[in-house]
Amino acid sequence: MHTNSQTGQLLHDDHHRTIDLLNVFEAYLQRTPEDDVPTLDVDGRALLATLGKELGQDLERHFILEEQGLFPPIATAGAYEMTADLEADHEALRPLVRRLARLCALALREGFDEESWPVFRHFGHQLIDGLVLHIQKEETALLSAVDDVLTPAQDVTLASAYSQGEG
Repeated sequence: MHTNSQTGQLLHDDHHRTIDLLNVFEAYLQRTPEDDVPTLDVDGRALLATLGKELGQDLERHFILEEQGLFPPIATAGAYEMTADLEADHEALRPLVRRLARLCALALREGFDEESWPVFRHFGHQLIDGLVLHIQKEETALLSAVDDVLTPAQDVTLASAYSQGEG
């Protein structure tokens, strides 16, 4: 997706970073046969730490930027249904994101066993499916709306706040 706004570009970059992480995560989930419990090696630990940070902090910050800084002006401009749909996605994803972040932290402390691995794997696949679909919606609809609705001053303010960790 091509975007002309700084804010849109930041969102687009987040989406690509998240998709790359989800691809690595999916490969990790699929590398172990379904009935086997993986040993958490150095690469697995690094992945779970990165995933936990992404789910615990970065994704929520991304959602808040959209909900507080973007959805209101986009809805006012006439795209209420789109913003309501995307916000509903956020609300559906949040409990899943929190659960998987907790499961990452637990696995980093205790490793996986025959009870925790199937649960982790199940919720991991749910998150991947839901988040990939949500990102596709945002890439096809939200980014062009951001370019159309934000004034240059609003764009600079939002992008600056988000880049500095405020949004």
